[in-house]
Amino acid sequence: MALKIVKGSIDRMFDKNLQDLVRGIRNHKEDEAKYISTCIDEIKQELKQDNIAVKANAVCKLTYLQMLGYDVSWAAFNIVEVMSSSKFTYKRIGYLAASQCFHESTDVIMLTTNQIRKVSNSINPDKIGKIKSCIPALFLFRCPVCSG
Repeated sequence: MALKIVKGSIDRMFDKNLQDLVRGIRNHKEDEAKYISTCIDEIKQELKQDNIAVKANAVCKLTYLQMLGYDVSWAAFNIVEVMSSSKFTYKRIGYLAASQCFHESTDVIMLTTNQIRKVSNSINPDKIGKIKSCIPALFLFRCPVCSG
């Protein structure tokens, strides 16, 4: 178990973060599509890991790629997984990704709205504040769970 934790920490040290992704895209202007394809493959591997910090980092990079026009709908469940994290920094990344990447035909809208209900029924006012930016985007979808 301890070896797995140490190995995970060492592996995370070499993971690309969002800044590295942006820098790499700028440096690969001539073969940007190929570079981004390689990055997406790396992100898919990061999303398969158990460590929520690695997943949050991957979702952050996917959100940026979505803003560049790439389809990241395949990672919707991973976004919900990061949204349900207990750490504020990861939860914030998940809610940002959901508000940017989800649309009316996203399969996990029901999971997202249930997550929002769970957080909004929480006693902690800080948790309720975290979801405020995501709610308007979800109401645009006219999801039956949201209007009920």
